[in-house]
Amino acid sequence: MLVAVPCAGADCVVLLDGDDGTERGRIAVGDHPVHLAAVGSAVFVATMGERAVSVVDDGRVGKIGTGILGPSHFALADGLVLVPCTGGDAVAILDPDSRSLAGRVGVGAEPHDAAVRDGLAYVGSRVDGTVSVVDPDAARVKQTIDVGADARVQGVDAGFGAVYAVDQTGGRVVRADETDVTARADVGANPYEATLGPERVYVAGRDDGTVTSLAPDLSDPETHGVGGRPTAVSIVDGAPWVLDRERARMVALDADASLSLPAPAFAADPVGDGDGVTVSHYDDDRVSLVSTADREVRWTVETPAQPFEPLVL
Repeated sequence: MLVAVPCAGADCVVLLDGDDGTERGRIAVGDHPVHLAAVGSAVFVATMGERAVSVVDDGRVGKIGTGILGPSHFALADGLVLVPCTGGDAVAILDPDSRSLAGRVGVGAEPHDAAVRDGLAYVGSRVDGTVSVVDPDAARVKQTIDVGADARVQGVDAGFGAVYAVDQTGGRVVRADETDVTARADVGANPYEATLGPERVYVAGRDDGTVTSLAPDLSDPETHGVGGRPTAVSIVDGAPWVLDRERARMVALDADASLSLPAPAFAADPVGDGDGVTVSHYDDDRVSLVSTADREVRWTVETPAQPFEPLVL
């Protein structure tokens, strides 16, 4: 097992051995890498400071030009890779086989995140408060969904037969199909993304120390006061664990349990279906592998500056 970590402040991806954290390589990928996606034998790297996506394959680095600045996240749809580009108000459509740009589609201003459901891509706008429903094969917008006045759409996720978009400004999450919003719910202050568990939807309120748990139809809300600055929720071995940007710990949302960490947590990626999870400590330039079952840190290593979201390969 390898753990790949984009280090936004060092313009590289570092490769760590999953057994003990030993560094296995450091690959220069371009300006401000933040998110990774495994596509076939390659790892695609969103480099927000460039007009291109980096592709790492067998240690070699290639580039696919997007023509627009700010690749941020990835979504995969029917053999295509979709990349919202925040600086160009468009989503780039990439062909991973030919490693080329297949097209661009204009969407709402400052698109940040995307999710795919039934072959359609849902792209959120941080300025317009909309979600654009994109047909990647036809390279066109089928529908524009209005999330609400003054909305700022950050995270977009698909599951439970629907799409969930988080309005950061309004402190709410909406559920949508390909034509319109079907449900809304208030959540904590300054939410960023939704996490879909086996049976519930979880949204962390970064500014009020809460996590809201909801049924898939956004009914039955439960507010958990966890304190600190909950950055995100990670589903580990089927259970929700809360990452904290201020305090060096993870908290189990559905049980009276916590896990001490070497430093506050920023992002995480579970190791398969087990109890292991890799955690990045963005503000402390470290990455850890922890066991939620044993409540222990298996290893912690120093990394280049600002390790972002890890990817277990």
